[in-house]
Amino acid sequence: MKKGIVLLFALLMAFALAQPTVDGVIADGEYSSSYTHEDSGSVISWSIVGDTIYIGLSTENDGWVGLGLLKEKVEKKKGADQYLFVMNGGSLNAFDMTQVEPKDSPAMDEEQGGSQSILESAATLDGEAWTVEFSRKLDTGETTDLAITAGEPFTLLLAKGKEMDSEEEHRKNRRWELEDFAF
Repeated sequence: MKKGIVLLFALLMAFALAQPTVDGVIADGEYSSSYTHEDSGSVISWSIVGDTIYIGLSTENDGWVGLGLLKEKVEKKKGADQYLFVMNGGSLNAFDMTQVEPKDSPAMDEEQGGSQSILESAATLDGEAWTVEFSRKLDTGETTDLAITAGEPFTLLLAKGKEMDSEEEHRKNRRWELEDFAF
């Protein structure tokens, strides 16, 4: 009986240590993996715990920040699962969107038959130092969201707006594409 309790405690502790805390602060060792994208000055961190992925993004910018997940690039960003983060009066607005047309602005998932799939989100913005954390299911079951499979490559899209305006024209923002990225 004592061994069973010790084993159960060890498993609970391993789970607690493996699951990041979505609080807008990325602590050392909080995520199991990370990638530094030198061109954008961004660090993407992630952990997969059960059927949920936890994603952290650290970058410098004085406007909104966003990332997208694109299974296969056929027509620019068409079909991308996109997440946009804007600070408004010290509060985070987190948007779950999809790219309907190759060049237009993304649409809210709710407008395209999906739903808000972000489970938790938090961010800190100190000057231009952004830290965003959010979680979602690996497979939301929605056509507006990419079903994520660990180790399976996709194109990761990074974007930074010049203003804290989610309606900002796309030609004003900065964008990067990382092909063959995998969580």
